[in-house]
Amino acid sequence: MRRTFLAAIALLAAPAAHAETCTLTPKQVVTQFLHEFYIEKQVRSSFEKWVDPGYIQHNPYAQTGREAAITFLEGFVKGTPGQKTTIHRIIADGNLVAAHMHGRNETGTPAEQRGFAVVDIFRVEGCKVMEHWDVLSPVPETAANTNTMF
Repeated sequence: MRRTFLAAIALLAAPAAHAETCTLTPKQVVTQFLHEFYIEKQVRSSFEKWVDPGYIQHNPYAQTGREAAITFLEGFVKGTPGQKTTIHRIIADGNLVAAHMHGRNETGTPAEQRGFAVVDIFRVEGCKVMEHWDVLSPVPETAANTNTMF
């Protein structure tokens, strides 16, 4: 009986033979996720591949969870065909990754065409985005300097 119990514990504690080990850095995970999501506009497949089901969302206007994000973002992408995002830089510090981007609606109002400077911050574990924060700032019609927001 004791031997059977120890064998069962050993099987449960051992990593599964078919389990994949993530060989990507957190920055590579986020880079691939953002490209598939923002550039290719593959909302569901990008989230199912790169985002954990228990995804924690810190944006106070969005529900938490991967499926909630997919539902909201699929509707947004379909309803805003002029939406374009340019990824300017991706910066990583350990398992935290920040992406500085320009999001705009090329067919929208003048303010929507100027868009927003966006910083998305992700916490990555393994090959999955676990948590997300974002900061947005509208691109003004005129600026006090010529440096741009990007």
